This record gives sequence, structure tokens and C-alpha cells, in this order.
Amino acid sequence: MTYLISQKKYKNKKVFWMTALLFLFGLLGAAFWFVMGNSNGNLNEENKGVLETTTPVKTQSRAKPYLTITPKMVRQGDPALITAEGATTTRDVKSFTFDDRPLFIFLHEGQVSALLGVELRAVPDTYPIILTFNDGRQIKENLVIVERQIVRKPFDIPDKLGGNTNESEKELVSTLALEGKIINALPVVWKKLWTEKFGSPLKGPLVVTDDYGYTRLIGKSTTMPHKGTDLKADMGTPVYAMNRGVVKFASSLRNYGSTVIIDHGAGLQTVYMHLSKINVTLEQKVEKGDIIALSGDSGYTLNPHLHLTVRIWDISIDAMKFLEILGEN
Repeated sequence: MTYLISQKKYKNKKVFWMTALLFLFGLLGAAFWFVMGNSNGNLNEENKGVLETTTPVKTQSRAKPYLTITPKMVRQGDPALITAEGATTTRDVKSFTFDDRPLFIFLHEGQVSALLGVELRAVPDTYPIILTFNDGRQIKENLVIVERQIVRKPFDIPDKLGGNTNESEKELVSTLALEGKIINALPVVWKKLWTEKFGSPLKGPLVVTDDYGYTRLIGKSTTMPHKGTDLKADMGTPVYAMNRGVVKFASSLRNYGSTVIIDHGAGLQTVYMHLSKINVTLEQKVEKGDIIALSGDSGYTLNPHLHLTVRIWDISIDAMKFLEILGEN
């Protein structure tokens, strides 16, 4: 469309030119708003014509150092990796605590970090994590522990351990307590030994046959939390060291069967139970992927499988959750 303004309608030329200029500015203004509305933003009908810019908004980055928690939601029985982003040397750290309890610090991917194991029966609540530097500075974060849904299932005592009798039930309870004391008394390696992510204890995809954390109902009155993960493994399946470490236990126990415990340092241990054969010796150094044993059905078990436990400072945590945090996949 062409717009013409006839000079004949105006006797006064000055009035004519002023009108023409105003008309021209009006056209330029309309064109400007049309271009803006179709390039840098769009008009939001719900906001009655307010221009919504699509230009990315710059957010202010968080000042370092600060604490991050992985995963963000931690259940009863879960592990957590606490990282001080921006803190790159442990020499500057005076203390690292969870609910006033000291955490063992190490460098993970170049950052000051600590592993935390949450007790299966920990009280769901909010707990403080505080990192204190030698110069007095502190950085803080809260860890929220949420409840884990507990499943209860009956579980028989095998005939090789006396079957479902009152006597067998009592002996099971007493011997399990003794075996727990033996494992908890093992010396620990303070230095972090692993440098890679943790691998699988078995070749191929892991198939869980019994989850961590559920409660076994044994006999008439005994309840026993399952503080490990049972993995499908036929008799004689090779079992692999999940990472570099030192063998701290390689022997047989009444209920746990033939057992290997590898200490990876920094308070972290992996435990392999119900084995049919042990291929390592006490204090032997192992590398990730070494065949340490063959799976079996020794001890308190109804069929062949691999019972895997991950321990952080004497706390048995969910092994599958651990692999999500520090595993290869």
C-alpha cells in the first residue's frame, strides 16, 4: 500500500512538512516494535502485551568453596559423597563433620571430599555438615535423610544350619553377633588406595535377587535386616575385585560362609560372601578386576549367589546406590 499526502490540502507549507515528519516517525516506530516482537522476544497474551524477552538471563555463580551432596536425596542405608567445590587441598582443612562426627577426607576428582554411610535405622531428619578450614572459615550444608520403605519377608534357616528350630534360631542370632564383631574389629587402611571408578564384582549386567535393607523374618521371633545385596551368580562364577585395595579378611564364617573383605582405604571396604573358593590371601594387594574368588552357597544361604556388601566406616550401605555414585556406569 502506498501512502500519499497531497500538498494541495495544505496552504501552509510549514504545516505540511511537520505533518509529514510526524507520519514518517509513526511508521518507523511501528516497524521497530514489529522487529523486536519477532526477534528478541514474543508478546505474551496472558500478560496483556508485556514483552517476554528470550535473551538468556545470566545467573550469578555460587561463590567457592561450597558443599555439594550426591545424591541430593539420601535414604536410610544410603551412601553420600560430600564434595567441597573449590577446595583443592586437604592440608587447608581442619575438620569435616557430619552431625558433629568426623568424616575422613580425601581428594576426589581434584576436590576435597568425604564419603558418608547412613545407618539403615538412622532417624530421618536434617543433619548439619560443616567443613572448617585452618584459617577459621567454615562452609556448611544440610543433609536431609529420608525414610526407606522396609519390606518384611520370611526366610528359612537351611537344614545345614539346623533348620527352623528354636535352637537353630538362638544359635543363628548369637553367631551372627560374633561374626559382626570379628568384621568390625578388622584394622582399616587410612590412605585412599583407589584411583579409578569402582567396577562390577561380576561380568555382565548385575541381577539383584535380594535387595538391601529389607527385613528377614526368621523363626518365631527373630527379625534380621539384610544389609547386603544378593546378586545372581551360578556356582563357581568368577568374582572380581571392584577396585584396588588390600585383602583384610579371607576365611570362612559359619553364617557368612567363605568371605573376602577388601579394604580400599579412606574407610571404604567391599565384602564378598557365600563363596565356594577363595583365590586371595590375607594382606594381599589386589587390583581392580582381579579374580578374587568363585561364587557359591556356603554359610547361611539357600542357593548359590554372591552377597555383596559395601561398608563405610563399619556402616553397611546399599551397594547399588554406591555404584551409582562411584561406579563406572
